[in-house]
Amino acid sequence: MNMRIVGLWLALQLLALHVLAADKLTGTMVPVMDLILDEEAEPDPPVDPPPPEAFQTIVILVADESVSPRSNELVTFGLPFAENELTDLAQIQVSSDGFELPICIEQTMTWWGSNSIRAVKIQLRNVDMRVGNKEILITDTGRDTGRDLSCLPVTNGWKAAGSTKSNELHPRIFALHDMEYLATTRLIPPYQPAPETPDAFENYVVKQVTDWSGALNYDASRHANWLFDRSTAYFKNYMTTGRVDLLKEAVLSKQYYFQFVRNDNVDPRPQGGSGCWTKPTTACADGKYIAPQQAKLALALVGDDSQWDHELLIKMAQQADLGWNQYGCSRPAPTDQNFGFTERGCGLVGLAQLSVYEVTGDSGVLATMNEIIDYLKAIQQTEFSWDTNNGWTPKSGAFTHDIEVHEGHESVSSAPENYTDGQGFSPWMSENSADFLWQAYWVTGDTDLPEMLRRLGNAIDLYAFTSVYNASNGKHDTLDIFSGDNRASDCNTESADTELLYFGSAYASGNQRASHGWWRGATDQHNIEVVLPLAAAYYFETNNANKTRLSARINKMIDGMVNDECAEVSGPWRLFNWQHRSNSVRTWFWVEDQ
Repeated sequence: MNMRIVGLWLALQLLALHVLAADKLTGTMVPVMDLILDEEAEPDPPVDPPPPEAFQTIVILVADESVSPRSNELVTFGLPFAENELTDLAQIQVSSDGFELPICIEQTMTWWGSNSIRAVKIQLRNVDMRVGNKEILITDTGRDTGRDLSCLPVTNGWKAAGSTKSNELHPRIFALHDMEYLATTRLIPPYQPAPETPDAFENYVVKQVTDWSGALNYDASRHANWLFDRSTAYFKNYMTTGRVDLLKEAVLSKQYYFQFVRNDNVDPRPQGGSGCWTKPTTACADGKYIAPQQAKLALALVGDDSQWDHELLIKMAQQADLGWNQYGCSRPAPTDQNFGFTERGCGLVGLAQLSVYEVTGDSGVLATMNEIIDYLKAIQQTEFSWDTNNGWTPKSGAFTHDIEVHEGHESVSSAPENYTDGQGFSPWMSENSADFLWQAYWVTGDTDLPEMLRRLGNAIDLYAFTSVYNASNGKHDTLDIFSGDNRASDCNTESADTELLYFGSAYASGNQRASHGWWRGATDQHNIEVVLPLAAAYYFETNNANKTRLSARINKMIDGMVNDECAEVSGPWRLFNWQHRSNSVRTWFWVEDQ
């Protein structure tokens, strides 16, 4: 949908948005007032209503709770578009109460395959916010471009937060998008927005935020609190719920993160250069902390690129795959059975390439991204000589590799050859690779990706839990090697059916899989994000029996973990980041609905 509404339907939709704004923002009805220019400006003539089938969407302006709204606010926001929706900036008109408003508008992102506009920055001046929230209508019916404004720095309309947020800047006035509209833009892969009345998953997220995650003191935090991209996790929860508190925390987290992105004359290099992340105790060369996806979302949703330019983002992408602190991924297929690899490393590096390509269109970054995909495909699907010689066939669908090298217990050169009990994969780290591959599919349409995702999700379901699905009764049976013990989280109400292993394998012995190193306690705290690879596999699966098996596991994972007790689990604080960066549960709700 693109809010193509006419006549009575338009009136009904506008009324519904009034109610939504009231419910999501304050819980009480607040009049949605007109947007007013300064008192000396001449009133603009009313604009004609949009013709049938015209594009339109509504944005609600909301003053931050910490400010006293003024009569001359500077408001900047981003607006994403579906591919081929918009090709000419002159088409965009912004109005309030039937009056066209002068705007600054700039294209910020492009759909590189079609060269259509993917996102714009819109800026309004002299907005009177003294009397409450403001509603503005955006259409593609054209505007008087002779009245266009020049853009002022975005941060001219921002203010400093408190000391617990390192006094970072955030907008005085937030622009809240229509959730249903955002879901049509493919700014992120398809998902189902939260319903108007908060559902169990929104309540779960909000409790995490209010009880512990939102209270993170930035300057007192450790570098690991930022691993897995805190800002993106908040941006995506904003996109699905429309909550202003989540958008504010997303912006503040992005501001703080980019304070530590190195930006000097040292080019990317293995030991660390421009584009790496330098918060104290972080190794500059550690590519898993390089997370430019938050820049893409800040640009498309807030219109903010105040802390970076294309050159810096490209350096972030280059630096991510050069570090000494994790194995590289844009390289040829392995030639040694004990190759160094982690699914987390390749997944997060791949996400860095993809996000930077989406913003910049850089061909070198795209080439690196495709090399990573080829590398992952080779690990997953190529039957190497060591696979056939040791009976590690057929390939399981996981990214199987040597776990002793993965854990650092052995080096690539010292790990024993032909060690079957070392052949495994990390199910929760595989989510990082799945997130990259799933997002890449919706941007590039790479035809290798559906089968890669189908195989990966099925492998996780079959080989990475303590139980297996029993098709005869629709239940899960605990495997004998895991019977008599339960190491799942106490809060998991479906623990017997959703206990996730730390390492899984289609080849290792039962004793190895049941060992403490592979079967650790509370690994199911990763269940929320592991919904993503299972959901992606379901989406591309054609076998109905496999789809039934996958959906049975997914729904139990959500039912078991989405409750107040699990929401109170706050250790480690990066748990919020890893659970929500991929928007896994809302993705599944969309997939299941297909």
